[in-house]
Amino acid sequence: MCLSLYFTMANRLIKERSPYLKKSAHQPVDWYPWCEEAFRKAKEEDKPILLSVGAVWCHWCHVMAKECFENPEIAQIINENFVAIKVDRDERPDIDRRYQEVVVSLTGSGGWPLTVFLTPDGKAFFGGTYFPPEDRWGRPGFKSLLLRIAQLWKEDRDRVIRSAEHIFELLRNYSSSSHKDNVGEELLNRGIANLLASVDYQYGGIGTAPKFHHARAFELLLYHHFFTGQTLPVEAVEITLDSMARGGIYDHLGGGFFRYSTDDRWIVPHFEKMLSDNAELLLVYSLAFQVTKKDLYRYVVEGILNYYQRFGFDEGGGFYASQDADIGDLDEGGYYTFSLEELRGILTEEELKVTSLYFDIHPKGEMHHDPSKNVLFIAMSEEEVATATGIPLERVRQLLESARRKMLSYRESTRQQPFIDKTIYTNWNGLMLEALSTCYKVFRIPWVLSSAEKTADRLMKEMWKDGQLMHTYGVKGMAEDYIFLARGLLSLFEVTQKREYLEASVMLAHEAIKKFWDPQGWGFFDTEEKDEGLLRIRLKTLQDTPTQSVNGAAPYLYLVLGSVTPYTEFLEYAEKNLQAFARMVREIPLISPSYLISLYAYLKGIYKVETETFFEDMLSSFRPFKVVLRSPVKGVVVCEGSSCRVYEGIPDSLS
Repeated sequence: MCLSLYFTMANRLIKERSPYLKKSAHQPVDWYPWCEEAFRKAKEEDKPILLSVGAVWCHWCHVMAKECFENPEIAQIINENFVAIKVDRDERPDIDRRYQEVVVSLTGSGGWPLTVFLTPDGKAFFGGTYFPPEDRWGRPGFKSLLLRIAQLWKEDRDRVIRSAEHIFELLRNYSSSSHKDNVGEELLNRGIANLLASVDYQYGGIGTAPKFHHARAFELLLYHHFFTGQTLPVEAVEITLDSMARGGIYDHLGGGFFRYSTDDRWIVPHFEKMLSDNAELLLVYSLAFQVTKKDLYRYVVEGILNYYQRFGFDEGGGFYASQDADIGDLDEGGYYTFSLEELRGILTEEELKVTSLYFDIHPKGEMHHDPSKNVLFIAMSEEEVATATGIPLERVRQLLESARRKMLSYRESTRQQPFIDKTIYTNWNGLMLEALSTCYKVFRIPWVLSSAEKTADRLMKEMWKDGQLMHTYGVKGMAEDYIFLARGLLSLFEVTQKREYLEASVMLAHEAIKKFWDPQGWGFFDTEEKDEGLLRIRLKTLQDTPTQSVNGAAPYLYLVLGSVTPYTEFLEYAEKNLQAFARMVREIPLISPSYLISLYAYLKGIYKVETETFFEDMLSSFRPFKVVLRSPVKGVVVCEGSSCRVYEGIPDSLS
């Protein structure tokens, strides 16, 4: 909603739904949300636009807000020379996506806060991420940058406009270029080979720091291990999942993963927790437990579930978006880290002895802004602690469990909890539905299924209105909302066999084609219609960031629906969707592990199982691209492509 009037001591963002925008409502900057009125004002007053994109969980967004947007002098410069627009990247990923593309092309990197300068019609001509208030750290100061941009706008307008038009045309040409090609085993093998070559076999993960989880990449390697029997793929998975599970990127007291690691060893994270990350990680750790039976993976799954059950789930259905990294005055990680002196006051001498070894607690910790604070990570196994201390293993386990309880209680009772964004986003809840369904197949935890059904029912009741899916309340749905929710409902149908979930998945799949499919170039556009600024360009995204992309995830949805419903035309859409990006994947093999999973399923075929007697057994068995239907047949009927076989019992390959 865009209002021209606002109240004393608050700007117009006070009326917005987004918690991130509301947090900016008392800044002295005359902020607008993204709306027609802002662009109209820029045109009428002949001013450039300052676009600031961030998120409520983002540490450096808070830093820039405190240093720059709460600075009266800087705010005055902005108000006099610019029309200022503030965007929540979680609420409007479509806006963020386009302007990130511009900043990455201009500077070689992106991220948040995203700071972009636009012409009055929304075309970008300069941008970056975080800017300090004054020149420092080799970065231009925001104050001097604002004054320089304002001067350029007044004195060298033609140059600015030419730059903006050039960037706009580059983005438009990129969005309309064709990447069609044939798909086959060679494309898949090329992608997997590049992935295996990019794994860090010492500490796990892909490449070097900063390290993100890339959960879909390791899901892909689990599938490749199944089909080939090769050991390297599963070794890469275990090295990575073990390191993440033991590292500081995992919350060893409260459960759940943080966003990413700042170091190669997964020890010091950025401390925000994201639903999208934890959904994909819940799924891959559940699958990895199926394959390896490692207790460490069960520990992680139970921790993720415990965190969301306590803090991230709405009892009416739906999972919350994120939790902030900071507490207090920009204290990132302060909620989660401990000094040795603190622990001396919390734990017994014996508890402290084993905990210090287990979690590597020292007088000097890992936090640069507060060296006394230790990030909790598993430095020694329980067995190693027992050997080092001479304390029996069972006693070590008791002491660690007691210490964990005390540390968690201390954390929750004495510290301000980081802010939780309770917004319900359809796309991320769709990811969580798929993860919960996979988790339920493996662990059969009742809350997992009940929370998934509550979520699905709420989303279809509240987010589906008059033929339109919403991204969140007040924001129209994008392609990822349709595709991710359709996949989540399809997965939930498999474990419940409730036809309404399958029917809803089919309906959303049809609607996604109507609203987002490109009939000429194939593939899915991210938005339904054009809007202001760079939203005049419809994009088709493939890159996993690391959250899976819509064009990576969509082909698998249509392969399954085309195999288990009468809508066999879905199979053609799946094939075209893969072909639409084949040349891009050939040139950049690691751009989208989610695409490679869909390609793998296309090449191997959907493994459709019908059974009554062995339904639960077939549901819980590990087999990539398997879909189980409860059907009154004798034994087990397995169909792959156009070929079906009847088994009296469970096929040997799945027993």
